[in-house]
Amino acid sequence: MKKIFYVIAAGALMMVSCNKGLSPEGQKVWNEYKELAAMFESEEAVDASFQSTEDFTEAVKKWSETAKKMQDYVLEITPEQADSFQMLAEKCQPVIEKVSAAMQQAQELGENPDEQTDEEEVVE
Repeated sequence: MKKIFYVIAAGALMMVSCNKGLSPEGQKVWNEYKELAAMFESEEAVDASFQSTEDFTEAVKKWSETAKKMQDYVLEITPEQADSFQMLAEKCQPVIEKVSAAMQQAQELGENPDEQTDEEEVVE
């Protein structure tokens, strides 16, 4: 079974290396994916991008949906875009999981994860 997967993956990579790039629709989805991924690149980016847990949850859902849409254009992407797509996914996924776990833990403790505690502020 693994051999079949590798043969399909190798064939897809060969097809990808021969194409000229994304169609206009595919490029639109790619740009949307990159814009959404920028919000999840680090915990600081998440803090700066979202005001509430609902906003964060909705953006994660949209990011996932956009990643699924990219599957429709997999044969159009260049090898560089394929590498970039994988790199963004690998960079964002741990941040999303960590922030989601922290939100879940706060909810279990009965805290409102939307309330910010500014421990870094100096109290006079």
